[in-house]
Amino acid sequence: MDSAIAYEKNAKDFMQARSNCGYKVVRQWADSLESGAEVLEVACGSGFPVSKELVESGLKLWAIDSSKTLTNEFAKNFPDVQVKCERFQDSDFFNKTYNAVIAIGLLFLLTENEQGQLLSKVSEVLEPGGKFLFTAPTEIGNWRDLNTGITCTSLGQEKYQELLADSRLKIISTFVDEGKNNYYETERLA
Repeated sequence: MDSAIAYEKNAKDFMQARSNCGYKVVRQWADSLESGAEVLEVACGSGFPVSKELVESGLKLWAIDSSKTLTNEFAKNFPDVQVKCERFQDSDFFNKTYNAVIAIGLLFLLTENEQGQLLSKVSEVLEPGGKFLFTAPTEIGNWRDLNTGITCTSLGQEKYQELLADSRLKIISTFVDEGKNNYYETERLA
């Protein structure tokens, strides 16, 4: 089962189990952007805690998620934010460019090929100098996702650096939150 189907099937459980882990890292990143910066959130879920931090930081947000249940909840929680129910593979990302993109808890749910596709698509919609924040372990490995039971894959920091370089993205910082989740902050090269 792919992650889009798995998250739709488990959407209600996911919303109940979603922790606030990482909101401080997201807030710090959001506060580093200019007020009013245009940001795309990929895999927004119902909007908590990530979207809430972005909106409260004064950013202009667009969002997508592959789960109809989660995007419906997102629309209720953030009626002023444009949200679409679609997989990143099929999305045109609102057919615009952004100052920043964020994808928390998504990359490792994808196959290796899809991970490369996501990084490439993000690079295409980021303005030069734009920032991209995502989560993925630094080590290589596989494990079962706690929310869906699907297999997750981390390619490891070295492989992520290669894929990012291929997509004209460069790691500028890394962070670890209180739940020991790894964050990569990248910048789109000219």
